[in-house]
Amino acid sequence: MGCRDVHAATVLSFLCGIASVAGLFAGTLLPNWRKLRLITFNRNEKNLTVYTGLWVKCARYDGSSDCLMYDTTWYSSVDQLDLRVLQFALPLSMLIAMGALLLCLIGMCNTAFRSSVPNIKLAKCL
Repeated sequence: MGCRDVHAATVLSFLCGIASVAGLFAGTLLPNWRKLRLITFNRNEKNLTVYTGLWVKCARYDGSSDCLMYDTTWYSSVDQLDLRVLQFALPLSMLIAMGALLLCLIGMCNTAFRSSVPNIKLAKCL
């Protein structure tokens, strides 16, 4: 049979699913969810910026690219409800989206490589 039996809408939904999983993956690993800038009026000191992510917390001076404090165990003791919910929801939604992609891929393969005679036992099951 081949790929001519697969509809364009199915392929488009599969590609949108891949894009959504990629976006969820990037959002989960994004290091800067929240930025807190501590400004000092002393000319001898630099301003400090604290970047809060889902899994790490980093503090750096303005004009510097290195972190002064890099806390990798911060995610286990976070007390902010919105970040705690995101720590749970984003990986869960990634797993659900990957499961949906797997089901879509199985359906596409079943459609593309099926026999020309429909299976009556499968129709009874549905």
